[in-house]
Amino acid sequence: MFTNDIFEHLVSESNKYAMLSNNKDPNITVEELKCFISILIISGYNSLPGKRYYWEDGKDMKNEMVSNAMRHDRFLQISRFLHCADNMNINTSDKMFKLRPLIEKLKVNFLKNFQPYQYLSYDESMIKYYGRHGCKQFLRGKPIRFGYKAWCLTTDFGYLLNFDIYQGKSPNSNTVYEDEYRKAATPLMIMLDDLPEEKKNLSYSIYFDNLFTGFNLLVDLRGNK
Repeated sequence: MFTNDIFEHLVSESNKYAMLSNNKDPNITVEELKCFISILIISGYNSLPGKRYYWEDGKDMKNEMVSNAMRHDRFLQISRFLHCADNMNINTSDKMFKLRPLIEKLKVNFLKNFQPYQYLSYDESMIKYYGRHGCKQFLRGKPIRFGYKAWCLTTDFGYLLNFDIYQGKSPNSNTVYEDEYRKAATPLMIMLDDLPEEKKNLSYSIYFDNLFTGFNLLVDLRGNK
């Protein structure tokens, strides 16, 4: 899903951000960024107390694959300047504006690679996050209590077709759909509208719980089966 187009965009914005911050051009390349992302993925399942330990000399810490792939100081430099939005063109109504270009590119790729499947599921999902952000939610009694809440449309075997990060009053809201189907179900109808034309009018069975259920929604989904 991470195409060269995405890597090239991240490289361009990261180098631009470094220059706008009055730093020397770091000259990050696509190959370096791919290596950087790979290290982040490795750190997700080979967990250590801190990123620096992957470069430590101790045999119980050092990861040869990581330390041979990139210098520690270069990893820190890329981490410092990694950016995916243009700070000179900020949409203040969108709390996710710093990630918006990446989110939209991922959505395009998810839909493009979707192989039509009859059974779809629409539900909320939590993305764990403990930092400070205007979109962070606290959901008592959930397995993941702190983080970003996302509305997700998936197949029954887990393929993610589309998603939307909940941010209260969304800049992407559709007031017509909100009046017709209620706020929680509006992203579902927008996601169905976003399906490619050749996949939009196929017959789907869509599963969701009573948080989203409403008479108008059920009638319209039934009519569009």
